[in-house]
Amino acid sequence: MRLKQIADKCSLQKVVFCSDDEIETGYCGDLMSDVIANADSSSIWITIQAHKNSIAVALIKDIKAIVFSNNVEINQDLIEKAREEKINLLRSEKNSFYISGMIYQLLEGNSDKD
Repeated sequence: MRLKQIADKCSLQKVVFCSDDEIETGYCGDLMSDVIANADSSSIWITIQAHKNSIAVALIKDIKAIVFSNNVEINQDLIEKAREEKINLLRSEKNSFYISGMIYQLLEGNSDKD
């Protein structure tokens, strides 16, 4: 599913939207080492970790977009780094569990894969 579709259907605020990538899966986690070890490329990452290290992790894992939950504050340095590295940043007032469930339903929940 295209990132714009996910953002629109989940009412995510587009903080940095540089590319309408195809999103194949997602990962929810706040521990950077866990994300590095377990997140798949071409994924959307749901977290509360709104700092520059999040961009580094996204680059290492080829994560296409980061969703910051709980309406966390996103500082200008992070926004500029995301633009520079072409990482999409989205935000929601909802918690990570809720956002993950919504995205799961979009990507997997209504499929005929079983």
